[in-house]
Amino acid sequence: MNDNLENTSIISNQRSLLKNIGKIALNIVGTGLALTVGLWLVMASNMGPAYLPHIMDGALDFWIRITLLGMGLGIWISIAVWLLWLILCYFYDLIRSNQ
Repeated sequence: MNDNLENTSIISNQRSLLKNIGKIALNIVGTGLALTVGLWLVMASNMGPAYLPHIMDGALDFWIRITLLGMGLGIWISIAVWLLWLILCYFYDLIRSNQ
């Protein structure tokens, strides 16, 4: 009787499970950090007085605020599209495996 073959398959299954859990955790942490940075950029676009009032008579302040707002919203939209893509890929694989 060869118990080594059985032990290696169990260890292989455990490694693949840990690898998948690690991928999921990394995706969740990365998504959370990206959403946090996006929120900070959106909030920073509305904070305080003019950023550089002595340059261009304060007209540069508008472009700085719009750029921060655009970058923050762009991060949020890209995260939403990415999550939607992952969900659709999951359902596609689920449907394909059941056929």
